[in-house]
Amino acid sequence: FGTSFLLKGILLPLGISFFTFQQIGFLVDTYRGEIRECSFLDYALFVSFFPQLIAGPIVNHNEMMPQFDKIGKQKLDWDRFAGGVFLFTLGMVKKVLVADTFGKAVNWGYANVLNLSGVDSALLILFYVLQLYFDFSGYCNMARGLGWLFGIEIPVNFNSPYKAVSIVDFWKRWHITLSRFFTKNVYIPLGGNRKGRGRMYFNLFLIYLLSGIWHGAGWTFVLWSVTQGVLYIVTRMWQLHQKEKREKSGKAKTAGPVRRQVVKAAGVLFTFVYFSLTCVFFRSETVVQALEIFRHLFTGGIALPAEAMMQSFNLDEFWYVIKLLHLDSLPYSQMYLGGIITAVTMAVVFFAPNADEVAVRFRPKAWNALVTAGLFLWCVLSLSGVSSFLYFNF
Repeated sequence: FGTSFLLKGILLPLGISFFTFQQIGFLVDTYRGEIRECSFLDYALFVSFFPQLIAGPIVNHNEMMPQFDKIGKQKLDWDRFAGGVFLFTLGMVKKVLVADTFGKAVNWGYANVLNLSGVDSALLILFYVLQLYFDFSGYCNMARGLGWLFGIEIPVNFNSPYKAVSIVDFWKRWHITLSRFFTKNVYIPLGGNRKGRGRMYFNLFLIYLLSGIWHGAGWTFVLWSVTQGVLYIVTRMWQLHQKEKREKSGKAKTAGPVRRQVVKAAGVLFTFVYFSLTCVFFRSETVVQALEIFRHLFTGGIALPAEAMMQSFNLDEFWYVIKLLHLDSLPYSQMYLGGIITAVTMAVVFFAPNADEVAVRFRPKAWNALVTAGLFLWCVLSLSGVSSFLYFNF
């Protein structure tokens, strides 16, 4: 509203929004009578359990307190412990080797918005959603992995959201515990879907608006949340319309396997592209900057990607191999690694099982122990600077 409040010298602890929500949930559950007994020691552990303290998941008392009661009463499960080390390492790989690499290209792009071509703008949008994906899923994997080391099961907070066939499906997979918190403490108390369609749509829109404000106090976050909420409501309208149509006809309409696959692929592609475009608001510092990126996307023309942006992918360990094979003398060699890394990560995002599914099946053997140790060492050696998680900001 044009106001300007200068609040200097105020230090806020990391993850304040996460542990605040967790304690709000605890107080509400206590008020409702869902928590009968809880010692101060159990409460202190509940609100300070470090693996998920600063960036979630936002846990409930009923999924953590029974596990805390078993502390010291169970034998160490070596398979689970090994799976925890493996899952933590996969999360670290996602963050340090993948997300931070894309982050360098994204930072360059946002620092040079006025010089972007149409191709650069498209790549900038793609690189950011990949950075966000691997950064947040990496943290969630690391949190669950650390929990397994202590014999504690932390809820899944991230379930391959870019495989979602609709925006409704997407928000069942992305930041699952935040959606759960808003549903339980805002959507249902406001009436949920019990007071008519209009009220339901209003409640859904309010949830998304609050989610945007939770992420940040700025118009960019409000616009991002509004675009999510509008598509979510339109999708729910369509789903309910189709359901009523089937009920009136009295028979379920079945499509052939080929058509189902085509519809599914189209839904995944549309959801991914839509979310990617809306994330321009999520990442931009101002609405003007976001609109400038869109302007360059559609009017910037077609050109080779900016070399400075693609240089971000030329990691020393890979670039050395390229020079060893004398591939650096080939045309556009500076862009090879960027193209390969992007293609591989896209394949992982859309087709590979997620890290939680892989870790559950993990059983320690000599070969996978060596691979895990090698990946862990690679990540540690790559920690050359300060690199915070994106969700530390929220």
